[in-house]
Amino acid sequence: MSTYDERIVALEKDAATMKRDIIYKLDDTNSAVTVIKGVAGTLAQDVKIIRSQLKTMDIRLDGIDTHLSRLEEQQNEQGQDIKDVKRHLDTLDGKLEQVLQQLALLTKKPE
Repeated sequence: MSTYDERIVALEKDAATMKRDIIYKLDDTNSAVTVIKGVAGTLAQDVKIIRSQLKTMDIRLDGIDTHLSRLEEQQNEQGQDIKDVKRHLDTLDGKLEQVLQQLALLTKKPE
């Protein structure tokens, strides 16, 4: 066999080895891509679930905000009612003082 033929056989052997290595690497790459696609698909589903849960939470928080606003309004109304009652009691206290003074004058013994 000539040197030329030996070189061609060696090149063909090297080419076959390179082809086998490339196919092996492509198979590895395809497997990795498949795994990545699966993970990405799972993550996409998780994101959808999280978004849905966040929307539900937003709705609940809106309800809580509304409830808190109502409570604040009621608290303000009660505060005003307390002020009105206090003002009324102060007025009654003044009138009671006047009545007590009149009673004291009426029950005072002449000197």
